[in-house]
Amino acid sequence: MDKILFDTLNYVNEGIIILNDKLEIIFWNKYIEYITGIKEEKVINTTIFEAVPSLNKCYFRKAVKFVMEKDHKFFFSSTMHKGLISQNGEFNLRLNRIGDCNSNYLIIECIDVTSQYMRINELKGYVSKLCLLNKKLKEKEKEIEKLAYYDKLTGVANRTLFYNCAEKFLDSAKEENKILGLMFIDVDNFKCINDIYGHKIGDKVIVEVAKLLAKCTRKSDIVARYGGDEFLILLPDIKDYSNYEIISLRIANAINKVNIKDIAINISLSIGTSFYPRDGENIDELISKADKAMYNVKNLGGNRCAHY
Repeated sequence: MDKILFDTLNYVNEGIIILNDKLEIIFWNKYIEYITGIKEEKVINTTIFEAVPSLNKCYFRKAVKFVMEKDHKFFFSSTMHKGLISQNGEFNLRLNRIGDCNSNYLIIECIDVTSQYMRINELKGYVSKLCLLNKKLKEKEKEIEKLAYYDKLTGVANRTLFYNCAEKFLDSAKEENKILGLMFIDVDNFKCINDIYGHKIGDKVIVEVAKLLAKCTRKSDIVARYGGDEFLILLPDIKDYSNYEIISLRIANAINKVNIKDIAINISLSIGTSFYPRDGENIDELISKADKAMYNVKNLGGNRCAHY
């Protein structure tokens, strides 16, 4: 091959090995000397497999045969270079045939892709950080949503979420001609509980009541803290007006005695109910009538349920 070509190839920043059709090394450039630590005079006129025994693998031989016979390029990723190159870094091997009908040569290019791999790793790092940031943002969104729609003390729905759900359920009840039930619940003698046991115990009582209300209702029902010791329960898709009695009885049986820090506290509830469409056409009207029914229960001594 042309000496001028060889001189030129000695100045490129990639390893170049040129083999003849017997796979003997006829050129081993300066850069390949640098990255392998092997001088040209040691390998010139030897076969590539004698010079680099680690390349004497079945898949590499098949690749060489394929390139020489089919005149196609072949590419090896960075794992193939390990037995050839002593330096740290990432290198790719590319096989390419040159020549004509009289002579065939195989060029092995050893391309330093360390900087590209470093860039890829940097990008992976950025992606990982973005994923972590996205995860934190989603967690933050959930926290904000929880603060916006759920009661901080009990974890049940707050007024905002209750009204949002109530309007949707009411619209659905109107469209499908269904009954929508509403319960207004107040803890009996809660002021006395606070006075006797203190506000910390009082808060724990509210938390326990909220848990029991959620446990006693259906998944489709909405339990909300209305304020203080008052709760609302929205009952969509009630089959008939007497269905509320089943739920109220379940609540009464469950909420009898609450144990807080080994203190047994007797708990009872006053419950008032109202229904769409019989008692009102909007949520505020239903709440107002259930509230009145609840206060009628209070006046009778509490610990029971009454309809408006």
